[in-house]
Amino acid sequence: MSVAKDCLLCALEPSIGMLKHAVVKDKSRRILWIRGDGQRLPFRDSVFDCVYMTLVIHHIEDKESALREMHRVLKREGNFIIVTNSHSRIKKHVLRDFPGVVPIDLKRFPTVPSLKKLMTKAGFGNVHHHILQHDRGYISTNEYLERVRNKYISTLTLLNEEEFQKGLKIFEKRVKSKYGDQIKQLDKFVFIIGQK
Repeated sequence: MSVAKDCLLCALEPSIGMLKHAVVKDKSRRILWIRGDGQRLPFRDSVFDCVYMTLVIHHIEDKESALREMHRVLKREGNFIIVTNSHSRIKKHVLRDFPGVVPIDLKRFPTVPSLKKLMTKAGFGNVHHHILQHDRGYISTNEYLERVRNKYISTLTLLNEEEFQKGLKIFEKRVKSKYGDQIKQLDKFVFIIGQK
């Protein structure tokens, strides 16, 4: 990541364990890591030029409060960007073949229209979205299955261990049958943008 020398980059994380992990991984030492809650930001009003949230909004219980907080801490004409998954993408993702995952994520992830409406309600103007697709090439099926076994996304941690193990057996068979030795990694995220 390239950061301008006169730019202050703050990163917020509520979990002390995840925060410690992030600090260790931050080789640039140019990020100010802060423990905090997105529903009650520990910053004064009108301090940031941009607020960026990637794959976080579905973890926040009170989304309206969080969006009002994002609006509060932005400077006039500052930009707010949410990166999320669309319901269409959830239904097409490789993990759709893992029993129980799709209903969980469809419930957790707000729809793009509902997020745009909430952003407008929070005071953001010019709310619009773009879809960005990134081809990361192929990953071996075995490597991908190992990530799933390690519950690489939070959705998998929401299944109890019995559901997870039962679903994993079904998923492994489906994935090997459907994809063979390699799975194409095609990321497709929605960027929702608003301005103060």
